[in-house]
Amino acid sequence: MKILLISHGEFAEGLKKTAEVFFGAKNLYTANVDLETGVTGLRESLQNYIEEWSGEQIVICSDLKGGSANQAACEFINYPNVFLISGTNLAVILQLITETEIHEDKIREIIQMAKEDVVFVNDFIKQITTDSDDE
Repeated sequence: MKILLISHGEFAEGLKKTAEVFFGAKNLYTANVDLETGVTGLRESLQNYIEEWSGEQIVICSDLKGGSANQAACEFINYPNVFLISGTNLAVILQLITETEIHEDKIREIIQMAKEDVVFVNDFIKQITTDSDDE
């Protein structure tokens, strides 16, 4: 399985470097929309990766659901080996790294776990404090 992080600017590269702090070099690759190559350059990179990895599962993780990087990747979701996750974060990437194979239900599970990790900590701490005061 290959994990391709795509984003605007350097976000994808930052995610990759951070994930490597936890797990070392894994099957993480990046492509981005930058000022020089724009979306056209990203589309070309995506096409090249997908052709090169035709025999492997490919999980593309984009930064924003409505962003140009995600829209470019949408062009490739008809390939049976390509999965696209938008709004990715470090929790998603770290979980994907631990998987050897991926399928749609596992992706849904990973996304749900990541959603549960996004919390307003102020409220979370207040709730814990309130719960412990009630005991």
